[in-house]
Amino acid sequence: MMSGDVGKVGGQRLQKRDWPAFVNSLVGRLPIRSFTVAALLTVAPFSAFLYGTREYVGIGDIWRYPVTAAGVVVALGICTSVVLGRSWGARGSVVLGWLVFALFWYRDVSSFADRRLSFVGMPAELAWVLVLIVGVVVAYRLTSRPRLMKAGLLFSLTMAALPLIQYGVATVSHGTQPGAKLDTANIDQWESKPDIYYLVLDGLGRADVLNKIYGIDISGFTDTLREERFVVADRALSPHPMTWLSVPAVLDQEYQAYPGLRGRPATHSQTNRIMSGDSQTHKELAGQGYRFVIATEGGGPFCDLDLSPIQELATCLVKGDSLSAAVRERLAWLTPLYGLANRGLLPKVVNRWLAAEDLRWTDPKRSSGTFMVDDVLRTVDSVKEEHALVPVFVLAHMMYPHPPYTLDSDCGPSSHETFRPSVDAWDDLMGMRMGIDCTQQQILSLIDSVGRDAVIVLQSDHGPGHGSLIGETTVGEIPVEDLWIRASAFSAVRLPDRCRSQVSDTYAGVNTFRVVFSCISGIPRALEPQSSFWAWYDDRAVVDLTERLRRYEDFVQTG
Repeated sequence: MMSGDVGKVGGQRLQKRDWPAFVNSLVGRLPIRSFTVAALLTVAPFSAFLYGTREYVGIGDIWRYPVTAAGVVVALGICTSVVLGRSWGARGSVVLGWLVFALFWYRDVSSFADRRLSFVGMPAELAWVLVLIVGVVVAYRLTSRPRLMKAGLLFSLTMAALPLIQYGVATVSHGTQPGAKLDTANIDQWESKPDIYYLVLDGLGRADVLNKIYGIDISGFTDTLREERFVVADRALSPHPMTWLSVPAVLDQEYQAYPGLRGRPATHSQTNRIMSGDSQTHKELAGQGYRFVIATEGGGPFCDLDLSPIQELATCLVKGDSLSAAVRERLAWLTPLYGLANRGLLPKVVNRWLAAEDLRWTDPKRSSGTFMVDDVLRTVDSVKEEHALVPVFVLAHMMYPHPPYTLDSDCGPSSHETFRPSVDAWDDLMGMRMGIDCTQQQILSLIDSVGRDAVIVLQSDHGPGHGSLIGETTVGEIPVEDLWIRASAFSAVRLPDRCRSQVSDTYAGVNTFRVVFSCISGIPRALEPQSSFWAWYDDRAVVDLTERLRRYEDFVQTG
């Protein structure tokens, strides 16, 4: 072959100069509009999932799934066009896009059939199959009619783009500049600077709530805490019912949502910055020379230090990927594949992948397991070795008591039968019990390992979800019992003995570090009224539930 020859087409040698014509000819055989519709249909379910789970999930947590799926659909469409021709490539790609779209629409169709078509007696699975078939027929015919194709393009674009726009509005950051450097000059130094451990026990219920509602008795654990010089706040309420509001309220020592005109934050921008270190608590601690150790699972704002003023003072321990596991499991749950896997109708390797076993297990032989107290303590030791005797503030966001419950009572991988791959699986009582057992084990291990002069704050950001609360309804539609369960927070603190009398039975929320700093600094702090301001997902209303919850609590205790 001569140097100018690069291949053969139809028995004729193809010269380098013929490549542009060949590429143009190939592109001309590709139905670009059909590929666009197919890709948008494929991406649409993931866009809706992203917006619906925006409190937990970011684009970085799911982008691989829509990119891979859309890439496969378009690649198959290209192959079909090259082999069978443009029309078959158009039909095949749009049909494939619809199949992916309908696959993730399974739960919605089934739910609609159960609610609206129960009088017909049609099984939900059959209703979905009918929708799937009708959609395939429409998608097949769509490509041969230009006007319908334009309508299909508009539909798919809307379904893919609208949730992304909503997600962007809800989570947009108004600032891209780093937070201001912390001013640590001319600050009065505290009387003592003990190490401080703040364990965020995500979703852990208060002892009385766990016992009454779930039949889980942790009185032995709370008795042990009291023997270890902790004050357990038996009537603590969370400042807000969601992590992205509650933890910032604790760290910034100020409520993040108020009844009335001030309302709640329109986006997560400011609360994310607070959690990443731009808070009143971080500012005061930095002024006293503290270093920061932050332990968290997977992504999230706690270790998003690029815009944080504590960037140079912080060490992050990011271990485990339970969020990625929950994302994969939740996506699988939306499809019929989840039911097929439960019935043993899929290959074991597929079942294990759908269950995200490669992501969610805690395996001491693997470095990808979720972080444990030993990991935190090793990180603290390394910081102290590097920075001599500097005091440390440790924030550990522990997801053990929050669904999906992936750990057993010994903090090993759980494979219990009631496991459900959802962050809303609060009805998995076996998993909840094991997650709470693991939480207690880890806390007691930390208490045994740190110095007795260390301050330890144990506090949940909110209680469990229960009943109608999981349906994301407005506060007026939620029974008071469900509100009380969610708003009642586990809270306990170990302070020097001289300060124990400063800790009330409602200790929590915005006063958490006001009390701690008042004790160790020797400088009294004014405390805020202890309130629980309810702000829930898409409901823009902020309601002061404090008195209502207290009345119900008194009724429960006297009833």
